[in-house]
Amino acid sequence: MKVVRPWLALFDWEIVTAQDMVPCEAKSARHKPTSDGHDATKALSDSQHTAAMSLEEAVDLCCRGHRMAPFCFYNRNTFASLAGW
Repeated sequence: MKVVRPWLALFDWEIVTAQDMVPCEAKSARHKPTSDGHDATKALSDSQHTAAMSLEEAVDLCCRGHRMAPFCFYNRNTFASLAGW
């Protein structure tokens, strides 16, 4: 049985950005949006994060966010933390 629910509803863009700050601060890396991927990833997140979807679709959305590289550092950590929550 496929469970469909808004898995990522708690994670608006402000939370995603805060999640990226955590490893940046821990590793003394500069937290900064990228010029190529940030706006497109934010738009994708804003339009999809409250949608009801299967868990597989939620993980896929996080993978897409990672590949779009909205931040200079730790995109994988940021989106993996959302998918694993």
